[in-house]
Amino acid sequence: MRYLVFTALALVLLVGAASALPSEVSQTIVTTASGGDIYQEAYNSGAVEGEGALLTQSTTMTAEGTGIVEQEADNYGTSIGDAAVVTQDISMDATGENVGQNLFDFGNWAYVFGIGTTTTQTFTQVADAEDYVFQYASNYADPDGGSIATQSVSQAAVAGGDIDQVGYNVAWFWGDGAVSVQSVSMDANAGGYAYQYGYNDADMGDYNTIMVDQSATLNAVAGDYVYQDFYNDNSEAGSNSVSDQAITMSGTAGTWTAQYLYNYFETWDPVSEATQVLTAGANAADGIAYQDAYNWMYTFGDDNLGQSIFLNAVATEDVTQYGYNEANTYGNLNLGQEVWLGGDGAYVYQEADNWADLGYANTVAQYIALSAVSDDEGVDQFADNFAWNIWWNGDPAVPSSIAQGITGAATGGVFSQQYFLNYADLSWNGVPSSYTVTQDNVATVAADDLVNQGLVNQIDWWTPNTGAVAQNINGDASATSVWQYHENWMTII
Repeated sequence: MRYLVFTALALVLLVGAASALPSEVSQTIVTTASGGDIYQEAYNSGAVEGEGALLTQSTTMTAEGTGIVEQEADNYGTSIGDAAVVTQDISMDATGENVGQNLFDFGNWAYVFGIGTTTTQTFTQVADAEDYVFQYASNYADPDGGSIATQSVSQAAVAGGDIDQVGYNVAWFWGDGAVSVQSVSMDANAGGYAYQYGYNDADMGDYNTIMVDQSATLNAVAGDYVYQDFYNDNSEAGSNSVSDQAITMSGTAGTWTAQYLYNYFETWDPVSEATQVLTAGANAADGIAYQDAYNWMYTFGDDNLGQSIFLNAVATEDVTQYGYNEANTYGNLNLGQEVWLGGDGAYVYQEADNWADLGYANTVAQYIALSAVSDDEGVDQFADNFAWNIWWNGDPAVPSSIAQGITGAATGGVFSQQYFLNYADLSWNGVPSSYTVTQDNVATVAADDLVNQGLVNQIDWWTPNTGAVAQNINGDASATSVWQYHENWMTII
C-alpha cells in the first residue's frame, strides 16, 4: 500500500506547478467547545520532501457538554527524504452524558520514505460521561531502514454506565537497522461494564533489527463485568535483534472478569535477546474469573530468551487460569521459562505448561508454581515442563543443562487433584552429546473427601549420550480417601 501512495504523490508533483514539496511543514489545530450536544472534527494532511525534512502535526480537542459529545480527528502525513523527522499528536478531552472519541476515524498515519528517519506518534484520550464512553485510538507508521518509530496510545475514561476502549499501534519497516517502540495504556472506571481491547504490531520485514520494545498496561474497575484482551506481535524480526514484550492487566468487577494476554515473537535468524512477560490480576465480586496467558517464540538460536507469566485471581464462583510458554528454538542458547498461578474461588482450575524445542549447547530452566484455595468444589491443577532436543544444530561438543521444577499447593473443597509432569526427551540427537538434567516435583494437596495426586519425572535418553541425571519427587496429600502415583522414569533408547 505504501508504494501506491508514493506513486499517487509522484503524479501530483508532475501535474502541479511546483517542482518539489516543502522541506518543513507545521500544522496545528486547537478546538474547544461547550454546550449541550457537541460534535468536533479536525484533520491535518501534509507532506514534506528533502534530507532532514520536518513534518509536525498537532490536534488538541476539548469539549464540555451536557448531552452527546463526539470528537473525530486524523493526522495524515507523508515524508520523502533521509533523516526526516515526523511528529504527530492527537489529544482529546471530553465530558458529557455520552462521549464518543474517534468512532469513525483512525488517528495518526505516517508514510515515511527515507533512511534514518524519526517518527513519533502520540494519541491521548480522556473522557468523563454520565452514561457511556467509547474510545478508539490508533497509530500507523511505515518507515524505511535505519529509522526509529515511537508510538504511544493513552486512554482514560470514567462513566456511570459502560465503557468501550480500543487502542493499537502498527509499524511496518522496510530495511536494516530499525527501532520500534510501542506502548498502550488504558484506564477505565465504569458503573456498568468495562471492555478493553488492543495490540502492538511491529513487522520488521525480516531485516536486521536493532530493537523492538512493546508494552501495555490495562486497568479496569466496573460495577458489572470486566473484559480485557491485548497482544504484542513482533513478527519477521530479523537478526541481531533485542525484543522486549510486556503486558500488565488489572481487572476488578462487580460480576465476572475475563483477561486474555498474548505475546508473539518470530524470527528466522539468531537474535541477541528476547523477553516476554505477562502479568494479570483479576477480582470478581459476584461471578467467575477467567485468565488466559500465552507467550510464543520462534528463533534460530544464539539467544538469551526469557518467558514469564504471573496470574492471580479471586472470585466468588469459579476461577480458571491458563499459563503457556512455548519456545521453538534451535541451539546455542540460554532459555528461562516460568509460570506462576494463584487462585481463590469456589472451584479453581489451573493449567500451566512450559514447552521448549531445542538443539545442542543449551542452558534451559523451566519452572511452574501453582497455588489454589477452594471454599466449595475443590481444585484441579495440571502442570507440564517439556524439553525436546528435536533439532541437530548447535555444537554437540558443548554440554547442555536442563533444569525442570514444579511446585503446587491446593487447599479446600470436596475433591481436588494434581497431575504434574517434568519430561526431557533427549533421544533425537544426530550425534552424541552431554546433558545435565535436574527434575524436581513437589506438591501438597488437602481436601475434605477425595484427593488424587500424580507426580512424574521422565527422561528419554539416547544411549550414546553422556552426562548426569537427578530426579526428585516429594508429594503430600490429605483427605478421607487418597490416591497417589509418583514415578521417576528413565527410558534408554
